Amino acid sequence: MGGGKGDVGAGWRTSRGADEVALLSEEISAARVTALRHAVAAAARSAGLVGQGLEDFVLAVHELVTNVVRHGGGSGEVRLWQHSDVLTCQVSDNGPGLGEVDVALPSPGKVGYRGLWLAKQLTEGLVVDNSGQGTTVFVTARLPARSIVNEGR
Repeated sequence: MGGGKGDVGAGWRTSRGADEVALLSEEISAARVTALRHAVAAAARSAGLVGQGLEDFVLAVHELVTNVVRHGGGSGEVRLWQHSDVLTCQVSDNGPGLGEVDVALPSPGKVGYRGLWLAKQLTEGLVVDNSGQGTTVFVTARLPARSIVNEGR
């Protein structure tokens, strides 16, 4: 993939519409990493994500949040919203950006560089946008059918 938007998911919409329900919007900092993990878990659970899907999604978002702290200038924002049966999380920072993005498992001897790959494996899809200042990453999870009733909250 080149610079700009790296679409690693299918059917992505990165703009939010009026029919989307905002669930969370929080600032990222090193001191808030644990609190954010709990907040993301609570918000995703309230949208109807459960079991292994919930655990995987929370771990994926946690990886993205820690990337902001370690590599993205130390601060940023995490947003979570629901549209129909899809839960989307946006994690952004104001760091130096990623340049060329290849979301692949690095060789066994290479230390680090697994956060984006892990987030991709644990979610329905991952999109990296580094076309502006910093980096913004979107991940999604499909909600169980019974969760769609939350759409009109």
